[in-house]
Amino acid sequence: MDVTKNLQNIIETICLSETVDSLHFWGPKLILSAANTSIYDEVYIHIEGAFSIIENEQTIAMGVGDSMRLQQLCRLAFHKISAIKVIAANDLCFIFESGIQLYLFGDNGVFESWQLEARVEEKQLLIVAGPGERVSIFG
Repeated sequence: MDVTKNLQNIIETICLSETVDSLHFWGPKLILSAANTSIYDEVYIHIEGAFSIIENEQTIAMGVGDSMRLQQLCRLAFHKISAIKVIAANDLCFIFESGIQLYLFGDNGVFESWQLEARVEEKQLLIVAGPGERVSIFG
């Protein structure tokens, strides 16, 4: 099984059919419901790099220093994830039932771009999109 397909299967197991419950402004990170199909109690998507929100064929691109980043991410509140695509080495696209897409760019220079963190009891799984199109999985 290729690495991209394996990564997509892991992320789907954690996030598919979950709803964005809230946004933690420091980071920022999306907090998912983790109540539907996930085996995890807590699921977070940390967004440190650039991203785009695509809705009705309109793309809103947000860079690392853009002042409207949090406002754009707040639009995702209470939206349910219907599909996930791992694109290239570490780009990620979440597609919501509403048709909105959140595209996370994996390349953030020398820094991490996004992280997916899932916890249940004492167990933790962490997926990190690192520099140079690298993805690391801990847990």
